[in-house]
Amino acid sequence: MSQSVAMSDNPTTTSLEKPPASLAWLMWVLGALLFLIGFFHRIAFGVMAEPLTLEFGLTATTLGTLASFYYYSYTAMQVPVGVMADRFGPRKLLTSGALLAAIGTVIFALATNYWVISFGRLLIGGAVAVAFVTMMKISLHWFTLKRFALLTGLGLLAGNLGAVVAGAPLQEMLELFGWRNVMLTFAGITGLLALATGIWLRDDPTDLGYKSYGHTHDASAPKQSILSSLKETITYRTVFLLTLACGASAGSMLTFGGLWGVPYLKVAYGFSTSEAATIISVTLLVWAGCGVLLGHWSDATGKRKLPFIALALLAAAGWFVVTQIQGLPFVLLAFALFAAALGSCIMIVGLSWAKEAVPPKLQGTALGWCNTGVMIGPMVLQPLTGVLIDLNWSGATDSGQRVYDIAAFQAGFVPMMGWLILAAGLMLFAKEEKSEFK
Repeated sequence: MSQSVAMSDNPTTTSLEKPPASLAWLMWVLGALLFLIGFFHRIAFGVMAEPLTLEFGLTATTLGTLASFYYYSYTAMQVPVGVMADRFGPRKLLTSGALLAAIGTVIFALATNYWVISFGRLLIGGAVAVAFVTMMKISLHWFTLKRFALLTGLGLLAGNLGAVVAGAPLQEMLELFGWRNVMLTFAGITGLLALATGIWLRDDPTDLGYKSYGHTHDASAPKQSILSSLKETITYRTVFLLTLACGASAGSMLTFGGLWGVPYLKVAYGFSTSEAATIISVTLLVWAGCGVLLGHWSDATGKRKLPFIALALLAAAGWFVVTQIQGLPFVLLAFALFAAALGSCIMIVGLSWAKEAVPPKLQGTALGWCNTGVMIGPMVLQPLTGVLIDLNWSGATDSGQRVYDIAAFQAGFVPMMGWLILAAGLMLFAKEEKSEFK
């Protein structure tokens, strides 16, 4: 590695060879690790909710607000990150993002009051927001375009590995060491990642004397302002439609798998909390695994429009069976969950499609717009589902707590399926770009 890095000091030694696979994968893994850490923080909050509630005296409202600070900054950062990835490159963004995430985690771990811990949570969300878009930017420069959707799927799988760590393993660590010590440990790990990224990551193979897979940027060309880049990118019809449509993907999966699935399965099928949580965990892993396979298939065939529409409708049908039909045999319930998970992978196709719809100089910005749509999905659907469940509450209580029946949950899940059907309809008007911007 040291020999390769030394080559970057001599720009005249540029080779005509593509970078070795091991080097390309190292660059990608550095980006994927920060995304894994970000996904860990996204899911870990649920496991830490009880000790945080006890220590800070939180109510359900203040606990929910504290959890939301991560999503506020994460979503707000997505489009700016796309622009910054185009202008400054992944190395600077990932290094600074990992460093700020480490600082935010330290603040979170040492907080003595609600507002300090909220600021730590807010800083973590905004910092790790750089990971996914920059990871895709690395893919565009270090790998052939034929592997882009596959790498996007692998990135989603990496994130879900972070979710696995944030489950039972985190619970064991909390019991052994306490939540503050565990978070300080993860702050140290994130800091080491920032150091490794600053030392090893390079934006493009040409920095190490290899031939790039990406677009050659003309340094003499005038740079657009951030606002101009944002405006120009969203005027591409396909990018605009994908931004609206991709929220149905993560939105439907994280609404059911990340919040409302466990209570629904307990009410509808009588599962214990542990059994329902296991079913949800398996469903999330299937979602991630299907994303890898779908990405590989989409790359191999070059097809975007037809699979996006078909899978959006499959997801809507799968969620309809899971949420609207009562008393399913377990085999049929499992099959419907598999279909819903497979269909909800459409974001993998959408992200690949977005970068093909714009000139190379706007690819990062297009990915930022599309990923913003992805994150808006759960932000909108999770609370909307809760509002509808409350509106359809029968009035039953148990020990002062509201008890919701199946009908209330069924009403709450309707927007989830509606957005998927809308997404399929929107993409009928999108263009499937082939080679216009290559």
